[in-house]
Amino acid sequence: MRKLAAVGVTIIIASGVLTAAPATAAPISNGVTCTKSGASTTVSGRKYKCAKNPLSTSTKLTWLSNDCLLSANGYIKAKNSSAAISANYTAQIPVIDLGIANEITNKAEIQVKLDESNIRLTAAQAKLAAAKSDADKKILTTALGSWTSAVRAYTSKINAITATIRKLEASKAVAASKPIELASSIADSKSTALLICTKGL
Repeated sequence: MRKLAAVGVTIIIASGVLTAAPATAAPISNGVTCTKSGASTTVSGRKYKCAKNPLSTSTKLTWLSNDCLLSANGYIKAKNSSAAISANYTAQIPVIDLGIANEITNKAEIQVKLDESNIRLTAAQAKLAAAKSDADKKILTTALGSWTSAVRAYTSKINAITATIRKLEASKAVAASKPIELASSIADSKSTALLICTKGL
């Protein structure tokens, strides 16, 4: 009987050793597997949602903090819209170049007229200085006034064209730099999202 009892005790002890302890669920944090899409919970005041990680190609459902989802979705939205925005800026450059070329041509044509007017103005001034009769002086004074007005008008036109060219060149610089700035901003947005969505947070 004692031998049987000893064997029984041994079996009970062995059975106890072989019995596995019940599994405990992993604490909820970014990246912890979940099963019900859209489920939400709060841990230590931080809200989490069961969803697919927008930053991953995996379709696995995991708990993600609301901050993570907000940052990740913001990055994805910005990334998706950046291509169209960059393309729009790039498409502006040839149009701006054409505008600059037209203004340069226009400026050259006006410059020729300005040069001619200055020559006529100088000649009128010389003739007026040498004029003897009042009639000649009157005619030359009128001519002098006309050429002076022409010089002022052409000079003003050239100044306006120069200002327009500068504005177009500035617009071209913006159109060329914006896609680069946008790409940098998108990269920063992704880095921030990855940091906020770090597994275990």
